[in-house]
Amino acid sequence: MGIPRGSARLLLEEARRRPFRGALLELGKMQVFFGADELARWAQQHRVALAEVPQLSLSADPRLAAQGCLSDRSFFSLLGFDEVTSADISRWEGADVTWDFNQPAPAELHQRFDAVYEGGTLQHVFDLPQALENVFQVLKPGGRVIHGMSPSSNHVDHGFYMFSPTFFADYYAANGFTIEKFYFFDYVPYWIDGRFYSTRWRIRPYRPGCLDHLSYGRWGGRQTGLFVVATKGENATGHVRPQQGAYRAVWRQEGERQAVETPVAGRTRPASRLLRLWKLAREILRRWGPKRLPPVVARY
Repeated sequence: MGIPRGSARLLLEEARRRPFRGALLELGKMQVFFGADELARWAQQHRVALAEVPQLSLSADPRLAAQGCLSDRSFFSLLGFDEVTSADISRWEGADVTWDFNQPAPAELHQRFDAVYEGGTLQHVFDLPQALENVFQVLKPGGRVIHGMSPSSNHVDHGFYMFSPTFFADYYAANGFTIEKFYFFDYVPYWIDGRFYSTRWRIRPYRPGCLDHLSYGRWGGRQTGLFVVATKGENATGHVRPQQGAYRAVWRQEGERQAVETPVAGRTRPASRLLRLWKLAREILRRWGPKRLPPVVARY
């Protein structure tokens, strides 16, 4: 798990919207793929004032340290957090807390953190409902969960899961979180001496339904990721298992249709025939029509 250029710049966008402070929990021990000078340059471009950190540290990975890459603690401290805690299933990468995210959150971590950062960890956790409920448990009311680089299309066998955007959209809506930012991006990755690089991310805003026409094998060869920021409301929950939004919309439309139609025995209703034709036309357009994507709003 790591924080490349694109994630860092989207975090700076979020810091400008609502400055970071307080306590942060990392799910996993993040590797940072840039140095202090690069971060300072990006912060200036985003008009974000970095915090004063008395002594910066470099990555625990010798290959990254040799290239001047920051440690995760230094990076998040520069963003404004006063306390940075990392949790992972083992101490192999130097995490502060040993915790299997398939298991409930330890009581001492409940409502302790102002933000939770997840940069690709959830894909490796088998029990996703438990992991998401854990995020709810450890966040303070008003705290933010940030999915900084969740894998979507073209990440086969990288982890247990590749996430469709609707997964996060439906879960957070069902549990009373407010989604503040939701982007999807595509890129071509490459690695040099252990450091992640990529082509510039083409970043687009996500809204439910905007990718329906690409659902069946029309995405292309570039890898896709998600960046999501959601705020825990005062009455938020973590245990509600959502129904997929696309089907809730269909059920709602069908319920409205049945409410206004009067069935006639032995005769197919014209409205039903029209509905079937409309669904067929929509499916044809979705599979073979032109690709229409939300506009690119940034290239990081």
